[in-house]
Amino acid sequence: MELRVLGPLEVLDDGRHTPLGSRRVRTVLGFLLLHPHEAVPLTSLTHALWPVGEPVTARRMVYGAVSALRSVLPSGRAGLSVSATGPSAEGGGYLLEVPPGSLDLLGFRHEAARGRRELAAADWASAAATLRRALDLWRGDVLADLDSACALWPEREAVREERWAALLGRLTADLALGRHHEVVRELTVVAEEQPGRVRLTALLMLALYRVGRHVDALAVYRRTREAVVLSTGREPCEELRRLQRAVLTHDRSLLAPYPLFHHAGEPTRV
Repeated sequence: MELRVLGPLEVLDDGRHTPLGSRRVRTVLGFLLLHPHEAVPLTSLTHALWPVGEPVTARRMVYGAVSALRSVLPSGRAGLSVSATGPSAEGGGYLLEVPPGSLDLLGFRHEAARGRRELAAADWASAAATLRRALDLWRGDVLADLDSACALWPEREAVREERWAALLGRLTADLALGRHHEVVRELTVVAEEQPGRVRLTALLMLALYRVGRHVDALAVYRRTREAVVLSTGREPCEELRRLQRAVLTHDRSLLAPYPLFHHAGEPTRV
């Protein structure tokens, strides 16, 4: 069995797509798959389906969607099941159990965590390969076919952030391996999509410097600084200012495997 949320929602049984029914049923399944093996309160499900203007029959409609979901999931042999949790102040809820190795989100998180450990150990080649495998599990935006239904879900945004962290980690490892010529174009595109990330801006500046485009590296800093000052009234963070000074002085540390922003944590803003 394959359960996929890193792209359009899909359930495959022996390689065949399982029809999941109505959009409401698909939305309930998508939300539960973002919380595998967790008890999800009924109130969380109703709010996920109707973030604004929950109807008076919301709970009844959720009950119906879960019932329909149980009827279409290939539960017996595969071990996929939705069970009701006990009564609570929130009216109970549901727990989705997924077979080991079936959910792409859990597979991605396992590989991403391994990649972070390899980055922390400066095992650049292993980290680059591991994080590339993690990112290869993505087929598009998370729950891409439910975009309007789950646009306000914080869980969805959190998964997106995990993807960006893995991508920045992989780019970090590639730069440490001397692959600046290979990644400079990718970094340019990604930086345009995600302005304001410290590590991303730093990686682009570093890659440009290493391919001999020193003026372009300083131009990236200048554009970033102008945007930051305009939006916040403050100068960019000290890390970026330090990198700018290193580029201006042709600091030899810029040729080290990864002299700045070597931490592998979540990306921060400028």
